Amino acid sequence: MTSTVEGEVIRGHRVVLREKRPSDAEDDYAWRSDPELARFDAARPFSASFEDYEALYEDELAYPSPFRHTLAIEDTSGRHIGNVMYYNIDDARGEAELGITIGVREYWGRGYGSDAVRTVLQHLFTKLTLKRVYLKTLDWNERARRSFEKAGFVAYGTNRRGGHDFVLMEVRRDWLDMAPDGGAGSV
Repeated sequence: MTSTVEGEVIRGHRVVLREKRPSDAEDDYAWRSDPELARFDAARPFSASFEDYEALYEDELAYPSPFRHTLAIEDTSGRHIGNVMYYNIDDARGEAELGITIGVREYWGRGYGSDAVRTVLQHLFTKLTLKRVYLKTLDWNERARRSFEKAGFVAYGTNRRGGHDFVLMEVRRDWLDMAPDGGAGSV
């Protein structure tokens, strides 16, 4: 039997999703400051000092938003490798937007991201009242799109914002039993 991780929310095949901790700040700062990772989010790298970031981070932990929740992604050995968040939570419509960062490059392309997405979807569709989860990913980011498709997402449109082209994707709770193996239905 596997021991429970402190703050564990849900466990996938390759990952454990847990509540964020103050000790995550250093990793998160490094990932948010990384120009390559920022490029995947169509964002600018965080450029303030670690002390400024840490103050914002501690404030987020102390006063969480009801419209955004971030979980740490750990591998099964306990290494913090990224974060998955759901935000723009709309309880009336039963939907939220999803975002994910695998910050440790040696975990890229090895199935950790899709396992984290499938695992958070299981949590969102079984523990919360969400009916739909959506996301946007840069049109050139083929690896991310394949990962999201493995987790059950389908493309439903495109969007251009801030000079960037995005593919819009979604998955719905009522698709769970209809998804092929490897999709959300096998979560």
